Amino acid sequence: MQKKIKTLRIIKDIFPFLWTRQEKIRSLFLISFGLVFIVIILDLSIPLILKEVVSKLSASDKGMTYQLSLLLVSYGIIWTLSQTIQQIRHIIMVRPLERCIRLFCSKLFDHLHSLPMKFHMDRKTGAITNALERAQRGFPDVFWGLFLFVIPTIIELFLAVTILCYFYGVIYGFILFFIAIIFIIFTLYATQWASYFQTLANEQQSHTNANIVDSLLNFASVKHFNNKEYEVLKCDNHLKEREKLLVKSISSMEFVRIGQNLIIGLGLIILTYTAGKQALLSVYDVSDFVLINGYALQFVAPLSQMGFIARDIRRGINDLAGIMKIYSTNPTTSQPSRKNFKSPEKLESIEFKNVSFAYDHSRFVLKDISFHLEAGKTIGIVGATGSGKSTISNLLFNFYDVTSGKILINNENIQILKSENLHKLLGIIPQDITLFNTTIYENILFGKPNASKDEVEEAIELAHLGSVLKRMPQHYDTVVGERGLKLSGGEKQRIAIARAFLKRPALYIFDEATSSLDLSTEAFIMKTIDPIIKNSTSIIIAHRLSTVVNADEILVLHNGAVEERGTHTFLLKQGGIYVSLWKAHEEAYKESNAA
Repeated sequence: MQKKIKTLRIIKDIFPFLWTRQEKIRSLFLISFGLVFIVIILDLSIPLILKEVVSKLSASDKGMTYQLSLLLVSYGIIWTLSQTIQQIRHIIMVRPLERCIRLFCSKLFDHLHSLPMKFHMDRKTGAITNALERAQRGFPDVFWGLFLFVIPTIIELFLAVTILCYFYGVIYGFILFFIAIIFIIFTLYATQWASYFQTLANEQQSHTNANIVDSLLNFASVKHFNNKEYEVLKCDNHLKEREKLLVKSISSMEFVRIGQNLIIGLGLIILTYTAGKQALLSVYDVSDFVLINGYALQFVAPLSQMGFIARDIRRGINDLAGIMKIYSTNPTTSQPSRKNFKSPEKLESIEFKNVSFAYDHSRFVLKDISFHLEAGKTIGIVGATGSGKSTISNLLFNFYDVTSGKILINNENIQILKSENLHKLLGIIPQDITLFNTTIYENILFGKPNASKDEVEEAIELAHLGSVLKRMPQHYDTVVGERGLKLSGGEKQRIAIARAFLKRPALYIFDEATSSLDLSTEAFIMKTIDPIIKNSTSIIIAHRLSTVVNADEILVLHNGAVEERGTHTFLLKQGGIYVSLWKAHEEAYKESNAA
């Protein structure tokens, strides 16, 4: 019962994509469904015409009368019309159905980008892409099978039962109806049983694809550790499990088809035997036998096909179920409602008030962090690796809810801001830089997609990327490879800096923005971007202390808590953690110059 409710819920969820607000698409659907009923009428009339033809041919005064000629021609014309209209219906339905699939996938893509960071941290890319591919196949399977085959066949069956009851009494209509009901009940329960193995096969397919994609993404690590054989063996084990479950899935559906064929065969035997016996007893003539047998045979093909259709529908439902799980995921972090709140167009201040954060309740990354940043000022955040520096930037982007405390933008809780409005204010050069597998120019343009070529080239110069581009044969039309693997860490970092400069955000977040650059290049770039930092609001998260010496305030984090705070000069006088970090930085700088 629970599975049936789940199936109905999935059909209900996909229906809005089928019945869109676009009048043209709705009109095409209505035309197609109108053609379905025309085909039903034509198909039901064929055995009736055939009965009359046989009756005329069996008459004692045989001759090619006008009426017989008309019946013979009509028989061929109606069959031709029925088949032609079915093909026309398919042609009409292609556009609206593909439009529905497009809207469905587009909405899913939008939804995926709206999901919280936790979802993307836990996801397996291969599993998601596999689920999306299966959903694209499942959508038409459900639609074509359910709305254009199963439902019309059931309607046609009931009408045929009515005709038989009208001409020959309840017995023939009852036999056809009874066999059809047994067939449908058997199909529902049998395909439900078989779908269990298909569900397992789908899950294993997603798991297999996820592991293959993960292995390919870590191609370099596989080479570094000489673990190709290990990865191939692991892949083969996944494929072996997939093979086993697919064999079970396909075999179970074939057993279902055997059962369906037995039911259809039994019905055909009962109907033809009963009609043949009564024809011999002269209760009915040969034309009546032809009509009864015609309706029986007319439903043998659709009912036998219904096994395939039921399998496709069930497979489509299972394929869509995986995507509907993603749709049910809450698209945002928890946000308190606030009426009449106007999102800020400019940044006036940022404040962390006693903010604590833990990815899970057993380990706190930040503990009671407080600071206030006015517009036009710069805060530096330093500390050893793992002290929680980068988590601050993730919280500013509202990727996670704080465990306790508040983050305020212009004295308003960050959680009541729409993500789009918040992210417009922020620009980041992250520590872990990921690039799209396209050209350098397009990666920079991503910071401001409507920027002019002059603006892009200005950002390139500010990031001192020009000298790098000159060494490349295709200049900024060079394709960077998946995740930017064709570029060095320093080259990727300069592209990220240029991208952030192009955006011109209200707040710059430099999260280890120069960590992949040598010290001399870092000093050169910092000297260039200093005027930009001075005229904007900035948070500089750094391991190298040379990037924060001019900050208005420096926070020194240790084990997730602020241990020291003040200007560069003030902290040097304190003789605490900052001094030891500064000494380590100076030693590294001397070693770099000596080299």
